[in-house]
Amino acid sequence: TKPGTGYPTDWENQKRWNGGWVRKGGKLQPKQGAKWRILANIFGNPDLPEIDDYYEPFDFDYDHLKSAPEMTAFPTARPRSKISGERMEKIEKGPNWEEILGGEFSKRSKDYNFEGIQKDIYGQYENTFMMYLPRLCEHCINPTCAASCPSGAIYKR
Repeated sequence: TKPGTGYPTDWENQKRWNGGWVRKGGKLQPKQGAKWRILANIFGNPDLPEIDDYYEPFDFDYDHLKSAPEMTAFPTARPRSKISGERMEKIEKGPNWEEILGGEFSKRSKDYNFEGIQKDIYGQYENTFMMYLPRLCEHCINPTCAASCPSGAIYKR
């Protein structure tokens, strides 16, 4: 089990990234081609993930917290793109995004590994006894859910 499509998005899809191996003349060769093709694409490989397959790198506008004028509402540190410097309205994804949030099955079902599987039946089966927990609940000093769980499930991530 895994909580999402992975990072970068859909990284296990060998068809999309032209990865894996093929047998030619009884020998295994990389699917991308012979050494000369791989060498020819060393500075511009068309099979590598792009920035949209990862996430838009961002940082928070901490300067606004220090320099904001006095107002009725508290100032907030909004995300800013490290690529364009523009303010981002919403953070869509990032590293460990699904793992931290424990994504629902409708998002995870888009994974390449579910190709050819009856997703509805698998989702119902999974939802009968499995629940993705966030990576580790760090809100409580001594969480009762961790103390009362006989299998220690929260620590198995």
